[in-house]
Amino acid sequence: MAGGVPKLKDRSLEIQSIIKRIVKNKSIPYANAVKKIKKNRKGYFQAKDIKQKKQSLSTDRFQQYLKDIQDNDNSS
Repeated sequence: MAGGVPKLKDRSLEIQSIIKRIVKNKSIPYANAVKKIKKNRKGYFQAKDIKQKKQSLSTDRFQQYLKDIQDNDNSS
């Protein structure tokens, strides 16, 4: 009988893991982020980086950063 108790504990951890994964995947912000990344990976991370740089850089440096991105853009 003592051998059955650890199996129950292991099973409960597995169930908790499954529940966490379901909650995470059904989270609207998480699901939207995954969808955007799959659609345009480079653009998503570039937009995320630009948003972070806008908050951390001064106006002049941020404008220079945007100009550098535009100059290095090979898509057009």
